[in-house]
Amino acid sequence: RRAGNMGWLTFTFGLEKKFKSLCARLEVVRTHQQQESAKFMAHFNRRFIIRDGKRKQDKKVNGKLPVELFELRSNGSALCSRLVQVKPDASQLNSAFCYILNVPFETDDDSESGIVYVWLGNKSDPEEARLVEQIAEEKFNSPWVSLQVLNEGSEPDNFFWVGLGGRKPYEKSAEFMNYTRLFRCSNEKGYFTVSEKCT
Repeated sequence: RRAGNMGWLTFTFGLEKKFKSLCARLEVVRTHQQQESAKFMAHFNRRFIIRDGKRKQDKKVNGKLPVELFELRSNGSALCSRLVQVKPDASQLNSAFCYILNVPFETDDDSESGIVYVWLGNKSDPEEARLVEQIAEEKFNSPWVSLQVLNEGSEPDNFFWVGLGGRKPYEKSAEFMNYTRLFRCSNEKGYFTVSEKCT
């Protein structure tokens, strides 16, 4: 979403030729974040994780690894499930969704130890709850990490105070999702049109 145009230009004027020499048939499809097709999403088997920030930047803030909060979103269909990194703040929670909170510990060596919480909202979908537990187990768990699954209302104090900087009010429902509709504004036909994106 925040990528500059340089990556696309580097691909177009350099890497694309290399790919074409390796593949007999190559179709290049430029895809923007949150506009991925079902065909693209199918490759990830519902394990699509969108992290914040740049790949090469040092993640440490004042010498410490930051707390990370991820929200599981399934807009439109199960195939479109995405785990999206959001601001680690209790106000980001919503009873209708599931989250993964990654709290790293300070260690003398460089081993990545910490605690990973899976937070299941009271009104969340049971299938999404199963999926978020699987993702936490596969992508965030390790021998140096403690993994805890929490139901909304039974959180230890550390979940809020160490992980999210304290308790804050948050949304208890996602009724708006029942009425949400997506429209696309376009000028590509030579005149301005607004059309509904049904998928």
